[in-house]
Amino acid sequence: MNRVKKSKEKYKQLFGDGVPAEYVTDPDFQDILIHFIFGEVFHQGNLGDKERELITLVVLVTNQTLPQLKAHVHAALNVGLTSVEIREAVYQCAPYIGFPKTLNAIPEVNEVFKARNITLPVESQKRVEIIGLTRGFRCRSRFSGVSSRKIGSTLQPIKSTSKTIFRLSALAISTPVAVLI
Repeated sequence: MNRVKKSKEKYKQLFGDGVPAEYVTDPDFQDILIHFIFGEVFHQGNLGDKERELITLVVLVTNQTLPQLKAHVHAALNVGLTSVEIREAVYQCAPYIGFPKTLNAIPEVNEVFKARNITLPVESQKRVEIIGLTRGFRCRSRFSGVSSRKIGSTLQPIKSTSKTIFRLSALAISTPVAVLI
């Protein structure tokens, strides 16, 4: 199969039957772009479409190319990525590119989710880091003289509106320890 035919098939798979608005005013450039990216790059190596779209999303967030980000969020959903996977890829950018750039991308992603009838907020993926709690208990036990096993066994959940807080009972130290779940 030649590159032009491959590029048209891949483009249709990712973006549907639509034609980019830029195609009307700059068809030669759009042909170069589509034939290269979707006829060559997308068929190079062993990455699947999901992995390629995740990488593309991260690069677009990093470069702040937000109109293309929206198009590729649609494409990512079209190849089977979930809203959670997309959101997590965007969140993963924050420590590396900064929170402001990540914050710029989130409304663009959410706009696509809304257009695709995906309920917001997307399901939370917060998890407790038990290893971190255990290390903290060991550290506290050195200072309090109470074994870390006793401290760990005294965790009591306290419900809050947006998070669960665990409180250590009076057996050890009664300071609230905020742990997001």
